[in-house]
Amino acid sequence: MRVLLTGDSIIARYEGKTEPHINWNLKQILPEIQIENTAVSGINSGTFFARLNELVLSVKKCDNLVILLGTNDLATHKQVPLEQFKRNMQLIASAVICQYYPPHVLLISPPAVDEKKQHVRNNKLVEKYAGVVKKVADEYHFRYANLCQAMIDADDLSMISRGIKNDGLHFGDKGYEILGNLISSELKKM
Repeated sequence: MRVLLTGDSIIARYEGKTEPHINWNLKQILPEIQIENTAVSGINSGTFFARLNELVLSVKKCDNLVILLGTNDLATHKQVPLEQFKRNMQLIASAVICQYYPPHVLLISPPAVDEKKQHVRNNKLVEKYAGVVKKVADEYHFRYANLCQAMIDADDLSMISRGIKNDGLHFGDKGYEILGNLISSELKKM
């Protein structure tokens, strides 16, 4: 199975590994997986759409496409308004649907944050942007995974959200374990 993973720093970060941490996690769960990872740290939905050809459309077609966006759109110091975020996600969805059959596209919500350490994001805002990701996934018949809720349900958000940066957003092993399990569970259904 070939999978294209893309999005923002949550998909891009190495967190001490020799490859993006999520690639490493998925290979532990699905040893046969082949991964292309075109994620870009700091990218928001508008810039992602502007770079869609480079990040998705010109990449050799994979069996499945996984996109995680919204983390930077919702940051209060550079916030993309919710309606504009929705339009951006719809533009992305309508472009990738030409190349990827809807049941083979997975949209993932932004992650939950440790609000004690993260000062430009909060979980109420994450939930609003996650809701938009879900609406777009439903509208285009894509798969959807709620990373925010999965992290909250795992209960110890301060531990889950702790990574090398320790900023309450960029998580380490525990967060990537949750994300890896979410993605692999969806990939097995595709």
